[in-house]
Formats: sequence, C-alpha cells, structure tokens
Amino acid sequence: MKLQDSWGAKPISDSWQITDQTNSVIAEIKHHKDAESNARLIAASPYMLSALKAVTELIGDEDLPDNGELSGAAICDMVRSAVNLATNK
Repeated sequence: MKLQDSWGAKPISDSWQITDQTNSVIAEIKHHKDAESNARLIAASPYMLSALKAVTELIGDEDLPDNGELSGAAICDMVRSAVNLATNK
C-alpha cells in the first residue's frame, strides 16, 4: 500500500469528513478541540495497518530484542494486538 492509498480528511463547515480513494464519505467528526487530529488519524489508518502488517511479517513469531529502555517483546505484542484489533481476529 502506498501513502496515496490512504483516506483523506478535510474540514467541511462544522465537521471533518474522512473520505476513501473514491471520495466516498467514511466518517464525519464534529468540530471539537481534537477533531482535526482524530480525523487525520482515522484517514491514516489504512496506511498504518499496512505498515503494522508488514512489521508482523518481518518479525514473524520472534520478538525484537530489548534495548535497555524498551521491551522488544512488549512492542511486538502491541503490534500484533493492533493488527488483531483492526482485522477482528
């Protein structure tokens, strides 16, 4: 997946609209202090899911090593959990 395959987020009067590649509205977020950030996060979600899937393919069943501050196993668990949540597995 390429970045241009992600969805778009744009302000429309009193809300933010999230649209897919065909410009169909997927979601609408009413304006509030975090509306823009939330809309952009939703719009980026297909790209982020693709990136997380690529990471899980790269690491397989192994875990990343710890670096002294971060737990490689915990990070890998978070990535796998995020993919599972997004794909309903």
